Amino acid sequence: MTADDALLDELLRVAAAARVDVAHSRDVGSRAQWRSSSMVLIDAVQVPAAVAAGLPRRPGVIVVFDAEPPDSIWPSCIALGVERSIAVHGSEVELIELLADARDEPSGDGRCVAVIGACGGAGASVFAGALAFTAARTGRSSLLLDCDPWGAGLDVVLGVEGDPGLRWTDLSAPAGRLPMEELTRAIPRVRVGGSAISVLTHRREASADLDPEAVDVVIDAGRRGGGTTVVDLPRPPGPAPDRVLERCDLVVLIAPADVRACWAAQRVRARLREFAVDAALVVRGPSPCGLGATELADLLELPLLAQMRAEPGLAQELEFGLSLATGRRRPLVKAADRVLTELDARR
Repeated sequence: MTADDALLDELLRVAAAARVDVAHSRDVGSRAQWRSSSMVLIDAVQVPAAVAAGLPRRPGVIVVFDAEPPDSIWPSCIALGVERSIAVHGSEVELIELLADARDEPSGDGRCVAVIGACGGAGASVFAGALAFTAARTGRSSLLLDCDPWGAGLDVVLGVEGDPGLRWTDLSAPAGRLPMEELTRAIPRVRVGGSAISVLTHRREASADLDPEAVDVVIDAGRRGGGTTVVDLPRPPGPAPDRVLERCDLVVLIAPADVRACWAAQRVRARLREFAVDAALVVRGPSPCGLGATELADLLELPLLAQMRAEPGLAQELEFGLSLATGRRRPLVKAADRVLTELDARR
């Protein structure tokens, strides 16, 4: 990211020597490129503009410059998560090595989908579990993150609340990168055929809000692991839920087909618009008032991915932990399949 043609020429020459593909932007408005690039080289003079544009913290941000930048930019560098600063002239070999390392890393093409309920009891946690199950059944690595410290817990939804392993508070201040393999070995897991769901949730005692930096590191680990990360989001805004909305590829809004949920969903939809995040709708029936799923989707101006009918035995199943053992024809599984198909289409 630079508007300086001379600096751009030098960086393109370095990139060619490192044999990497680059995308160039003269401004800082592209959140998609900011999120998806394996590394970002940003001109020092554009760092304050990047912060003002609300670009989220992310790993792999390198500040580059011709002349030593003023001290006033360093607070902005911290806000962006800048890892280091490099003078282009005289540091060409160092830059080539950095870019070559980014090229040689694993593909990091993992996807992140967040699930949020329109109102209390919408079934967001259950649907998040169904997404993780369905992803694991296709052979993908599946990471399930519980970002609601005040809920019952996704470990309870899956019936692994008694299993040993790390919880969010054990990752309260991570630094640098977290290897996905080490993370999955350290947290509770649920076997699904030949694959597994790794679950990161909260301890039983009342917990403080999540550290957004911890959320950042874990989502980054999931992306680099190449699998599917599913995040169960609370409805109230906060630093950690907002960080998820900045990092995820798709947000699924779960709404019951009733008037109460319709009003509540409009508030959640307004919040999603603030983050310019890709969002879609899943509607849970039956409707007590004849409200159609298509009507709700039109009102919210969201694409309708699926409509689920009620599952009479689901409440009893959840008393012992969601297993989805009765097959692929269940409404939960079919809706989850459609969401994962949509997620894959966004690659």
